[in-house]
Amino acid sequence: MEEERREEMVPEEKEEGIKKEEVIGEITFSPDIIATLAAITVMKVPGVTSLGGLPAAPLSTLVGRKDINKGVKVELKDKTVNLEISLVVNIDSSLIEVAKEVQRKVKRVVEDKTGMTVNKVDIIVRDVSYPEKEKEEEEKEEDVVS
Repeated sequence: MEEERREEMVPEEKEEGIKKEEVIGEITFSPDIIATLAAITVMKVPGVTSLGGLPAAPLSTLVGRKDINKGVKVELKDKTVNLEISLVVNIDSSLIEVAKEVQRKVKRVVEDKTGMTVNKVDIIVRDVSYPEKEKEEEEKEEDVVS
């Protein structure tokens, strides 16, 4: 009777004739895709006002732009990723805490979404933003648009 049970279990372990660990083919991600994932994740971290190289703007206006991943450098090596991210952080935030949170979140998102291993996420805080400075820049942009 035990042998009959084993025979019944064997087909259940396979999904449509493919073993769960069987490799079907290679999956490759473009560095731009990884940079975009990282950039979107970075912009969601409280205290980050922009990526280095991009003007401060709400995330909704950046999504879909080709230059959203400016400020993110990606190095791929044998299914592992190294990232370098340049940030502008709000002066009212703890710069070190914002940088650490960016590292944690970017590592988690890139690994979860791609299955690749993130070796390191280097952070460069390029600049700090001031609430007064941001308001002045917005006013200048509105004057140019009008």
